Amino acid sequence: MLGWFLLGTLGYRYVERLPLGEALVNALYLGKDRGWFWDLYSWWGQCVLFGIVVSIFFLQSVQQYNPQEFCRMLSREMRDHTIIVGYTHLGARIVAHLREAGRPFVLIDKDATAVDHLVRQEAPVIVDNAREPETLEAAGVRHARALIVASNNLETALLVTRRAREKNPAVRIVVRCFQDEFIDILESLGANQIISSSRSAFREVEDALGAEAPAARRVTSQAS
Repeated sequence: MLGWFLLGTLGYRYVERLPLGEALVNALYLGKDRGWFWDLYSWWGQCVLFGIVVSIFFLQSVQQYNPQEFCRMLSREMRDHTIIVGYTHLGARIVAHLREAGRPFVLIDKDATAVDHLVRQEAPVIVDNAREPETLEAAGVRHARALIVASNNLETALLVTRRAREKNPAVRIVVRCFQDEFIDILESLGANQIISSSRSAFREVEDALGAEAPAARRVTSQAS
């Protein structure tokens, strides 16, 4: 822009034969002289200045738009939602269920590749480590109705449970735990419900064994 005003000043000075001061005033579109050079300079000036302004805004919008940051910003606006920590098989099922039901949620997972399709869909996803204190804040934990820890990492489950309870005493916390010996610890940290993988599996096996027992007895009685 300075170059354009300098070019205009030189044009008025040597083409229109104006004094340097008046040439500068006209180059800044503040003069009163009107003529063929003014019309030409004014028209091209509008094109140049308008093009520069549009280019600046366009470049800024392209550079500033970051899909992950947009999803993070969207997550901050959530209220009365469910936070899912970990896009595991369980986490993916929960997200699919909530989306299908039209219920608000925020997903936290540090693996950008795993959640890339959700980010491209501009879903409320935070690509970050759930252990970081600011991550839960970004997920709106203070305004969440529930938090489900679907991560396979025990340390993550422990830290997230404690910090979530500290930040929101009313939030319902559900944690999946692979090791039964940590159930009491998670309860002491504030978990409302703990899903033990081994216990759940045993219940399924127990039901299956109970269903098969009568059939086995019938086979035995027929053989006798």
